[in-house]
Amino acid sequence: MSKPLCFLFALSIILVTCHANTTTTTCAPSYCGNLSILYPFWNKSNTSTNGEFCGYPDFGLGCHEGHAIMSFPSDQYYVTDINYGLNSITLVDIDVLDQQCPRARHNVSIQNLPLSFSSLDLHLSFYFNCSFHPSSVQPIECMTSGRNQSYVFVLGDEGDHDHGGELLRQCEEHVVVTILNDEIESGDLISGFGDAMKKGFVLNWNRAADCAVCEESGGNCRFNITTMQSRCICRDGRTVARTCKKDRYQVNFTA
Repeated sequence: MSKPLCFLFALSIILVTCHANTTTTTCAPSYCGNLSILYPFWNKSNTSTNGEFCGYPDFGLGCHEGHAIMSFPSDQYYVTDINYGLNSITLVDIDVLDQQCPRARHNVSIQNLPLSFSSLDLHLSFYFNCSFHPSSVQPIECMTSGRNQSYVFVLGDEGDHDHGGELLRQCEEHVVVTILNDEIESGDLISGFGDAMKKGFVLNWNRAADCAVCEESGGNCRFNITTMQSRCICRDGRTVARTCKKDRYQVNFTA
């Protein structure tokens, strides 16, 4: 092979190698058990040494004994499925799995997270340890405590019995729980709520506000835990301030 051809061949190898390196990002998939963790979720154990991760800040998933765990401000849930095509995640309250007669301890609190309830969900309204005993409503037998009873309704139905106000006044706790609508058969609420709670519920995720411009330009958000500042990873390997659309004001960073 002539010297010019040797030089061009070597140069092409270098360029291909460099291009491959620049297009590598930190958004590679991770796994917990059989669950694939992809953007906008990220595996907490895979955070880089400088505290950066690729995904939404509140979408970091822990992994314990092959079970993915998502933490909300006041509670934790097992992640049993993530549907990236439908932007949906299925969660199960960790507290109820070991209970024969599941008693919810808290409402689902998504607060300001980029999440919303699914049309597949059904909300149940529990009233625990009540001194008020409406004669027209069947109590939850496995939650009887002395003379006090507990009750469950599809959220809003307690008003149909004209008992909502009394239940709030004469019960120790009111908790709203979310389940999948098709896990409860008609007329089977009292005997079926326990198994339904163990099947979980679905939330849909929305685009995070800080990531909107980046994602609209085809990129993925990258965050720093310490500074809580976001950057944008582009498909061509560039890491930029906000958007992958090239213009004269674009600021580039090293990945």
